[in-house]
Amino acid sequence: MKKESLFAAIDQRQAEILSWGNAFFDCAELGFQEVKTAAAITALLDQWNIPYESGIAMTGIRVTLGSGSPHIAFVSDMDALPCKSKNGTVHSCGHSIQTTLALTLIRALADCGLPKKNSGRISFFFTPAEEFIDFTFRDQCIAEGKIRYRSGKQNLIAEGYFDDVDCVLSAHANGETEYLFDINSTLAGFLAKKAVFLGTASHSGAAPHLGRNALHGAVLAQNALAFLKDRFPASAGLQLHPVITEGGGTVNIIPDRTVMETYIRANDNATLFAAEEQVEQCIHHCAAALGLGCETETTPGYLPLRQSAEMNEMVLENMLLFCEEDQILRNVVSGASGDIGDLGFLLPAVQMGFSGIKGQFHNDNFTIADKENCYIRTAKVLAGTLFDLLQKPMHQPADFAAKKEKYLKQLEKRQNLEIFTES
Repeated sequence: MKKESLFAAIDQRQAEILSWGNAFFDCAELGFQEVKTAAAITALLDQWNIPYESGIAMTGIRVTLGSGSPHIAFVSDMDALPCKSKNGTVHSCGHSIQTTLALTLIRALADCGLPKKNSGRISFFFTPAEEFIDFTFRDQCIAEGKIRYRSGKQNLIAEGYFDDVDCVLSAHANGETEYLFDINSTLAGFLAKKAVFLGTASHSGAAPHLGRNALHGAVLAQNALAFLKDRFPASAGLQLHPVITEGGGTVNIIPDRTVMETYIRANDNATLFAAEEQVEQCIHHCAAALGLGCETETTPGYLPLRQSAEMNEMVLENMLLFCEEDQILRNVVSGASGDIGDLGFLLPAVQMGFSGIKGQFHNDNFTIADKENCYIRTAKVLAGTLFDLLQKPMHQPADFAAKKEKYLKQLEKRQNLEIFTES
């Protein structure tokens, strides 16, 4: 069978595919709360008599077609973002498109009887909670033992769902208007850091010298972090975004507690972890310089994404079946992040990009303007790539187990609280 049969199967179901896309776009739910989304997915799978495993990482779903080796994972996100309109949530990062693409590929492969018995497996993961938000809810889920980490893919990695996978394929919408697709883009990694500066309250007019101003510690630390950027080359992509989220209750009292939070973003792991250590030093030394106590809390975010060159060659070949060379954007260095980077640290991985969006990402005005490209053309590129990966298989890296152990240790190490008390 040729891959053109997959393309034809997608064309034959175009009306259905667009209806799925519209329905999932209107079904926007926050991470680990994608209950209606999961129900809609499993309803279609039940209708098609395709077996699945649901309830993984709370709301996630896995569908495996075929048997034997290689084992390819296709990952698609499910969650949405909060907004002030549209019932409080909106799919303003395009994850509903990913859900639709995964279902399209499952249906097309099943229609064509692929993969053939013992010729390889494709596991489709509908993954919850890619957006790194809603910490109060997620931390409660962690406390209740429902999940271990704040991200869907992090939990699935920890639970062993990718232990026998050879490679990972995904796709994500981009904001381009001049290109149909992008290939070999990078994503930044990030960590979240929270610092609580602890001082002594006093009358701000009559006796400020008897207090220790916690706000001064945060302001001093902000300046130190601004200077810290110069210690790294521009190519490292270091970004720090400190904000003061709590800084005192009234002007007549010296603040005895101030909270500063920041993301630490970088293009590579070495920079990310080196910067995290130096940020920690800046915060604690600034507190010590003013006689303040300080508590810092580190939350692991996502690792930078570096894509598989070998897999991208296959993706490119399939893109060129549907567009010209000059319609493909290459090698974008993005400051955005995603938990696909964690998978890319462990396994050969690709996340191709596709255009067709009007409005801004993470904004209420996000709409899907070019449904042909988002749903149909992109699905064909992915279907062709999956077909090729079955014929020219990738193999799990020999150091997967060691890297996974290191990865989980890093997650635990950076999910901690450090306390400094001025003596």
